[in-house]
Amino acid sequence: MQNTNKNLQIALLMVATLGIMSGITIVSSLPLISHTFSDIPNIEFLSKLMLTIPSIIIALFSPIAGYIIDKWGRLKPLYVGIALFIVGGSSGFYLHDFYVILVGRAVLGFGVALIMTSSTALIGDYFSEEVRHTFMSKQGMTTALGGIVFISTGGLLAQIHWSYPFAIYLIPILFVPFLLKSLYEPEKHKHVEDLEVEPKLLPVYFTAFFVMVLFYMLPTQFPYLIVNTLGGKAQTVGFVIATAMTFNALTSMQYAKIKGRFSYIQIYAATFTLFALGLFIISQATSIAGLFFATAPIGMGFGLLFVNTNAWFLSRVPAHKRGRASGVLTSSFFLGQFASPILFEPIVSAYGIQILFFLVSMVAMGIAVVLFVKSRL
Repeated sequence: MQNTNKNLQIALLMVATLGIMSGITIVSSLPLISHTFSDIPNIEFLSKLMLTIPSIIIALFSPIAGYIIDKWGRLKPLYVGIALFIVGGSSGFYLHDFYVILVGRAVLGFGVALIMTSSTALIGDYFSEEVRHTFMSKQGMTTALGGIVFISTGGLLAQIHWSYPFAIYLIPILFVPFLLKSLYEPEKHKHVEDLEVEPKLLPVYFTAFFVMVLFYMLPTQFPYLIVNTLGGKAQTVGFVIATAMTFNALTSMQYAKIKGRFSYIQIYAATFTLFALGLFIISQATSIAGLFFATAPIGMGFGLLFVNTNAWFLSRVPAHKRGRASGVLTSSFFLGQFASPILFEPIVSAYGIQILFFLVSMVAMGIAVVLFVKSRL
C-alpha cells in the first residue's frame, strides 16, 4: 500500500532526527563531565565512552533488531526503541552516578538500533522507488538541519550545567502522539527464518561502513586540528561543522532531481570528487578561515553520500528481508563510526592530522576516478 500523505512523511522525518540526536547532543558536555567526576580514575577515557558505547551497541544489536522487525512487524519495535531512547538518553539529566549514566548510554544504543532499523524498513515498505527518492531528499535535509540544531542547543545548555543537554533526549515524548496517529503497520511479508546476508547487498554494506569511516573524521579529528594545530577556540569546531552541515542540508534536498539524471555510481563518483577536494583544502589550510573554503565541498559530498547509500540499499533489498537487511546496514554505518578514530590514529600519531587529510583526499580522488570510468563503461 502506497501512502504518501503529508502526516506520514512528517512522522518519518521526526523519527529520522533521532539518529543524529543520539550521537552529537552531549559532545559539549564531555569536558565538563570529566571535570565533575574527576575523582574517578581514568575519567577522561571513561567520559569518551559516553559516545562510543551507544555506537558499538548499535553496531552489534542492529542485525538482531532487523530479525525482530521482520518477524514481529515494524511499529512495535519502533515504539519500544523510542521508549529506550528516551529513558536511556535522558538518564544523565536526572541521574548523577557516572556508571549508571554509562548504562543509560548502552540502553540508548539498543533504542537507536530498533529505531533506525524500523524506520529504514518502513520507508521501503511505504514508498515506491520514485517517491522514495523524493522523500529521502527531505530526510537528508531534515537530518542535517537536526544536527545543526542539536549540536548548537547542546552547546548552549552545557554552558549552564553539564547535565542539561541530556534533557534533549526527552523531546521524542512530544513526537509519540503524532507517530501513533500517522504511522500504520505495513502489509506483513512472509517471514523467512534464515539469517543469510544477501550477496548483492555486500557492496552496499561495505560502502556504508567506508562512508561513515570518512564522515567521522570530522568530529574525531577536526577539534584537534582547529585547537591544537591552528590555534582556534573550542566553539569554532561546532561553527565549522554546522556550516558544512548547512551545505549538507541544501544538497540533500536536491537528491531526487539529481537521481533523475544520474545513476548511483555516477553520483558516488561526483561525491567522492567533492569530498577529495574538501579534504585537500583542509590539508593545506594555515588558518581557521581557510577551513571554511572546505565546508561547501565536504557538506555537499556528504549530503549526497548518505542519501545515495540508503536509496541504493532500498532499491536492492527483497521486501521480505527488509528488516534484517536494514539491521545490517545500520550496523555497517555504526561500525564505521566506531572504527574511524581507531583506523586513523596510527597515521595521525606518525605524520599529523593534516597529512591524514591529504592522504585520504588522494584515496577519495582515486575512488572517484575508478567509479567515473566504471560508469562510462
